[in-house]
Amino acid sequence: MGANKTERTIDLQDILAIVWRRKWLLIIPLILVTGIAYSGSYMLQERYSAYTIIWIDRPMSLSRELRGIIPTEGGPVRESPTARRERLAALRNELTSQLYLSQLIEDLGLQNDPEVSLKAAKMREQNPGFSMEYLKRRILMQQLRAQIGVGFAGQEQIQLSVESHDPVLARDMVSKLAEVLEREKTRYEMERILDNQSFADMQLRKTEYDYTIAVDSLTQAQTRLLRQQLAPEISSEQNLASILSDVDQAEADIRNLRSQLAGIEGRIRDLGLERSRLRYTDSLVDLRAKIDNQLNSLSSMMERYPWASQDVTTLNVRIGQNVRLLEEEIAAAVDAQFASYPASSRALLADFFSVREQIDILNSRQSQLRQAHRKMEDRINNLPRLAAEVQELERRVAEARRYRDAFRTEESIVEIHTDQTRDRTKYRVIEPATIPLSPIWPDRMKIGLMGLALGLVIGGGAVLLVELLDTSFKRTEEVEEFLGVKVLATVPRIENLKLR
Repeated sequence: MGANKTERTIDLQDILAIVWRRKWLLIIPLILVTGIAYSGSYMLQERYSAYTIIWIDRPMSLSRELRGIIPTEGGPVRESPTARRERLAALRNELTSQLYLSQLIEDLGLQNDPEVSLKAAKMREQNPGFSMEYLKRRILMQQLRAQIGVGFAGQEQIQLSVESHDPVLARDMVSKLAEVLEREKTRYEMERILDNQSFADMQLRKTEYDYTIAVDSLTQAQTRLLRQQLAPEISSEQNLASILSDVDQAEADIRNLRSQLAGIEGRIRDLGLERSRLRYTDSLVDLRAKIDNQLNSLSSMMERYPWASQDVTTLNVRIGQNVRLLEEEIAAAVDAQFASYPASSRALLADFFSVREQIDILNSRQSQLRQAHRKMEDRINNLPRLAAEVQELERRVAEARRYRDAFRTEESIVEIHTDQTRDRTKYRVIEPATIPLSPIWPDRMKIGLMGLALGLVIGGGAVLLVELLDTSFKRTEEVEEFLGVKVLATVPRIENLKLR
């Protein structure tokens, strides 16, 4: 019988027959998985990316005299891929440095985001030794370094991109980052130009440049002078003294509370409770973040409202109310978490945690008010300097105009005007950032195709598994192989047979 066995082969027609017979095992997973994958993509948080393109102008031109003594190459030097990667990495490191990110955070006020304050408050539960300001800045810098991208958009063109869940914020961040880059690079290049200019080749262009810079500097100085001026009731000595008085009072309160805290810590050690840790509840975290946001608002109001104004007074009252609520929340949390301790021990722990929070709040209040006072004093003290700067710039503008007009009348101006500036770099935005209209993630089409492929794999696996487990006969050859005899005849399957 073994000699009569024939080798089983499966051709394309058999495979198609199997697929058609088990089609629902293939179709159902395909539809379900694809639908689930595509529908689930709408539950993912969208990310938007805004970008701007900056052109790096690198003009290189030598005067006729310099070309006669300095050998030059036949054409521009092509930058190698390794050099391009290194330059791009250096630029990205520069853009994500603390210098740039600090300016970005300050200019956009990102440190006042309630979500950042909430994250910092949660982190402070595990890191009580760090202030809220430090934790907020650290969180923001970590987020920004992950959100910022740098790449080449073309020859001497770089593309800055920023990702965010808010399309408007993405546009604002990349625009401000480009502004900071342009400002820092321009300042650096200006210093290089002033240090390395050649009088023989740059005379006319230098006078034009000096005149333009003088006019721009005068306009900027006049603008800064207007911005530095505070309202008389805000810049008055009485108002500044009131702010300092509150700072001094906070300092005195901190000393008293630290003395009180030292006594409480001694009593806690005597009772063996020094290892007790308070687990912050959601209400405690929210209330602490709210107080921090109010302190930020108080600091920002100093340059707009007098200390004795109704707005400042109302905010101070609200801060005091929230501090008292914080003490009550801490006492309730201590009672809940240390219910097995005696009442006196719970009261002592509540005092310990409350005093520690009050010290941190007073430190933050003192720091922000002192910073606001210092900024106000700087603005007041800068007024005479800015006024003198404006006067000096007006003199420089008049002098630069006189030199420019004098060179324009000279016969040699055409010869001088043809000389080009030496190698210098200028950064200019050629593609301003716009609000992205569609998210870059999630890619629903890609997710749908992946779901389609996964459904196809699952369906195919199901068809294969069922087919392997099916022991029924499907061909005459299988019957002959099983019985060892030849099949004499087969009865075809009649689909639409009607029985009477």
